[in-house]
Amino acid sequence: MSATRPEDHPARVDPRSEAMGELLAETWCSGMLVLPPRDDSSPVRLPGLHRSVLPSSLSGRARVALAGVGERFAAWRVTPQLNAPVIVRVPHVAASELHQGLAHEIAALTLIPDGVGPDPVAFQDDPRLSPLGHAYVVTTDIPGTAAAPTAWTQRHLSAHAAHLALLHTIEATGRGPVSLGADVWAQVPPGPPSLLTEVAEEIATWRAQHPQVLADQQLEPFLEAAHEVVAGIESEIAGLDQFVLAHGDLCATNILWEPPADGSVLPSVRYIDFEWAQGDDPARDLAIIGGAVHGGPWFVPMGERQVELFVAEYVAARAEHGPVPNSVADTAALRRRMRAWTAYDRTAMLVHVAVRATADPSYRPILAVLRRTLAAELGL
Repeated sequence: MSATRPEDHPARVDPRSEAMGELLAETWCSGMLVLPPRDDSSPVRLPGLHRSVLPSSLSGRARVALAGVGERFAAWRVTPQLNAPVIVRVPHVAASELHQGLAHEIAALTLIPDGVGPDPVAFQDDPRLSPLGHAYVVTTDIPGTAAAPTAWTQRHLSAHAAHLALLHTIEATGRGPVSLGADVWAQVPPGPPSLLTEVAEEIATWRAQHPQVLADQQLEPFLEAAHEVVAGIESEIAGLDQFVLAHGDLCATNILWEPPADGSVLPSVRYIDFEWAQGDDPARDLAIIGGAVHGGPWFVPMGERQVELFVAEYVAARAEHGPVPNSVADTAALRRRMRAWTAYDRTAMLVHVAVRATADPSYRPILAVLRRTLAAELGL
């Protein structure tokens, strides 16, 4: 059976609409949403199946409900009659706006340790071959809910530190994407990585795409300060003694919690949405959760002492899994890189929120908080 092509549908369906839910139910019922690989050239693969998702049950009637809409993806929960639910994530932005191809996300999910996040089920990265008319990723569902940044406690931070240490047991050869195939790091660029080059390219893109927003919001000082902070740790990034499989977007909205099991001190934690996952500096994942620079539903406000404890617990948890590289054991160096990643990440978010605020007033209070806290961090 071949996948229905987009031209068979009268129009491409909005990934966030009820019509997409109906289309998902239809394609799941027919067995066309998750097809077995036909040959080595097929873009649809089953690199891994969770024990609760059996090939024989990847069709039939199912309930479909919108689980959430993020900055780039609409997530749909598909609950078959005879099996556990799966999540189908469909991008609602152009492919050029995605950080990387969906195959890299699926490849990353094949590497993560058991229990860290969802298991990969399938993907289709060519809209021309997709029964939905859009690219999509299918993974197992992860129970739990995200906690608001202000609801995080020290227990949340401790559980996150331990879970992150487990994810970071997967070593990478450098900064770059994960690939399907025998050599999962085949597309990692050779030689020492340059974070400063990446930041300079991003800043050039912002200046080209959003000159009016940057001018109206007077954001140039933030861009220049972030560039300067990253320049200060460029040699440290290039000389790291270990890179790891990093999630790349571990803000509060991508961390799900369940109440602790009987006798457990820490709540149960899982990560979702690995669209930014790649080989990277572990300090990146540590920095993204929050700290002194915060705002919106993404970043947990943390004082200096809380950050110190969080980092210490992460380093201790890494030691439980084996030798700790110097780039992690040296917490002063680790914190320097975290500050640089914070400067880069929050400046990117500041630009993003400023652009969104031009059309959506709900972003304006977030913009004010993010701007104030980032300015304090950068000494502006």
